[in-house]
Amino acid sequence: MAELKNIEQAKEAFATLCQALDNKGWRYKKNEEKLTLESGFRGDDLAIELTVKVDADRMVVLLVSHLPFVVQEDRRLDMAVAISAINNYLVDGCFDYNLVNGHIFFRMTNSILESKLSEDVFTYLLLCSCKTIDDFNEKLMMLARGMVTLEQFLSNILK
Repeated sequence: MAELKNIEQAKEAFATLCQALDNKGWRYKKNEEKLTLESGFRGDDLAIELTVKVDADRMVVLLVSHLPFVVQEDRRLDMAVAISAINNYLVDGCFDYNLVNGHIFFRMTNSILESKLSEDVFTYLLLCSCKTIDDFNEKLMMLARGMVTLEQFLSNILK
């Protein structure tokens, strides 16, 4: 259970996150009790659904986005290689991949431990995540559906 000091700091971070979205005119649904919000954006090709949680126990802001497709069993090992290659390339955030069920998530975190995050930090968190997801979601879906080979995928992202 989070200490009272951490809970207050988490609530302050959540308020700043919401203010950042309000100032940008972004729509979202919030749960102030759980310090969680949900939002979505339309990328160049696929919709991007985001969940952002301020976690007072771990003192982090956690953004997660589930990609809207499942990797079929016969493509899962290729996808593991592809996800590893992408993550090696990324500066912020990463793709999480469950080899057992074929689900892919994008995740980005930011610590709030003894920190006060600005609206700019939250704006970066959202924009960087959306850009990264949009850059790779269609390519990952094409690999998952067998529309491109692993070799084609790797040559495309490693340009």
